[in-house]
Amino acid sequence: MNSHVTSSPVSLSYVAALRGVKPRQPGESFVYADMNCREPELLSCLAASNPEGRFYGLIGDEAGRARAEEQARMRGVENVVFISGAVRDVLAQVEKGAAAWPFLNYLACDESRHSLNALDRNALFGVAEKLLQPGGLFHYTYRAYDREDGALRFLVREFAPEMNADQAREFLVELKKLGSAYLARHADVKAKLDACIAKQAPDEFFSAYDKGDALSATFNTIVALRPRGFAYAGDSNVASNYIELAVPAEAQELVVECRDHVLYEPIKDYALDRTVRSDIWCRQPVPQVADVNLLFGGFTYGIIMPRESVPAEFNAQGKVVELDTPLYAKLIELMTLMPVGVGDFLAHPNGKDFAALDVVGAIQILVACGIAQPMRGVQEASDMSSVAQPRLVGGFNQYLDKTSLTGTETWMASPVLGNAIAISARDALVMQALGRAGLANSVSALLPELERLAKNPSQAASVMDAAEPTAEMARCMIEDVVSKSIVQWYAYGLLEAA
Repeated sequence: MNSHVTSSPVSLSYVAALRGVKPRQPGESFVYADMNCREPELLSCLAASNPEGRFYGLIGDEAGRARAEEQARMRGVENVVFISGAVRDVLAQVEKGAAAWPFLNYLACDESRHSLNALDRNALFGVAEKLLQPGGLFHYTYRAYDREDGALRFLVREFAPEMNADQAREFLVELKKLGSAYLARHADVKAKLDACIAKQAPDEFFSAYDKGDALSATFNTIVALRPRGFAYAGDSNVASNYIELAVPAEAQELVVECRDHVLYEPIKDYALDRTVRSDIWCRQPVPQVADVNLLFGGFTYGIIMPRESVPAEFNAQGKVVELDTPLYAKLIELMTLMPVGVGDFLAHPNGKDFAALDVVGAIQILVACGIAQPMRGVQEASDMSSVAQPRLVGGFNQYLDKTSLTGTETWMASPVLGNAIAISARDALVMQALGRAGLANSVSALLPELERLAKNPSQAASVMDAAEPTAEMARCMIEDVVSKSIVQWYAYGLLEAA
């Protein structure tokens, strides 16, 4: 299993909490809107995973809206609404006082693959300003540069014209330190940079970037949002908020030195060798909170990968985090079984020897390393009194019983995680068989599905160990999947006892 949405309300609130923004209380109602909804099924899954929320998805055409609405109806998701139109239409409606759009707690827009035009992008920022409540979070994913050398080109064009000869020569050395990741992928640029450093000829290097546009959507976004009352609250990729985990070791000191520079974020783009950003912005005013319990005590935390997949150490940018120390080992032992809060862990025998702040710090590192995940904090794990006759939980997941599975993974709604969970095709087929027939008769339910898949060899290869399905193969497949996964399926509210 793996979670599938970086813009889930839980994950956005957690990142903002790292910057001192108090998150919603567990179970508190909220409103969430996706302003470029290209995957309506995923938004419906997110809505099913967060029953206390109301979700809105903006889809470009009426036919797409109607399909999304029908799909949500078929899957029993009642807290999602789809609206057709462009972002500029939304802004016009809001400015006229139309009631279709309520005030928001979360606003998401991903234009990294499907870009908005300039008019709609400006309207998006206007919608964010007018609809997000104070403390509301705007998750904006976008192409920061339209070419691989975009960040380097932007920095050269911004800095070089203002430098004297000594500063320019020093700048070349800084570009080499900052750009180790980018330069490792572009040997020709590295060779030219090295040669210009050796010859002390900065202008020769800078001249390669004289022509063409040198735009940074990162910088333009900052310029657009700060005057509208927004403060940057971090990157939705949690690791990117930690210099020591994200930035190459040779660039870290220089990046930290630039923290207060007006071009800090474009500098970090170059150091991270990224052309796509996934920013979280917080609508001001909002007071900063220092109380660790208020910031992190409302979440639960879990590890959805199998225990055997958790590494003994995590290595990022030369920094090694040993995960077999007593605190990490006991956290991992518990969190691979079920989600736990900080208080839950401290009250458990595993946590009795540790201080609260140490536990919070260790959990934050596990999240930053991508091993643990913050979760809703509302315990809704299902009854595990019987695994003999499980049933799927909720309308969105129960649709699995009515469909013929295709593809490599299936989305499931988890009200425990507060997010969509991606289940492999192999696991989904077993879950489907259990829901249809119970454990005792699951082989007879699974075998026809395997026979259907066998007609498509490429798909069957990802599920089955042999070309021709048999009852024995089905039985072994069920035993293998159930032994590895069923405890977590119950823990994350995907299954419950019938």
